[in-house]
Amino acid sequence: MNDPKTTKLKSPVPKRPVRWGRVALIVSLALNLAVAGVVGGAILGRGGPARNDLIARDVSFGFFNDAFSEKDRKELRRAYADANPNIRADRQQMRDDLQTILAALRAEPFDADALRAALETGATRIEMRQTQGQALVLEHLTKMSGVDRAEVANRLENALKRGPRGPKPPPQ
Repeated sequence: MNDPKTTKLKSPVPKRPVRWGRVALIVSLALNLAVAGVVGGAILGRGGPARNDLIARDVSFGFFNDAFSEKDRKELRRAYADANPNIRADRQQMRDDLQTILAALRAEPFDADALRAALETGATRIEMRQTQGQALVLEHLTKMSGVDRAEVANRLENALKRGPRGPKPPPQ
């Protein structure tokens, strides 16, 4: 007979190693969506439906953000707001995406395919915003004079030399 004290139970399914790169990517995407949702929610709480220019204030243009003058950034945010008359609905979709991710993370039993689908939906939405932002930046740069573009290039180069802003990582 089997003695319960000496018999070891074997797990029917071998454990797979955790892929930390994938976990970091998932957490990073969730945090990005959360930040976008929080900022969007704070902005959406102000103004009426015709205030898309205020709603677009959180729009950033990546590396070019520091390279453009305040006037340029204002024009680009205005162009973004004009191109996106349903900014509130877009922000709501991003918040809904995050809620879907949170539900998938908390689900028992955990369904990796459901989480993957939710992450892909969010990533697709972010990619669409990025593509639109790149088109707006290109259009804006195309309208500039050669001298103005050279100034943008100089500011961009200085920003890249300066490195990222914010707290420095702790020493190792």
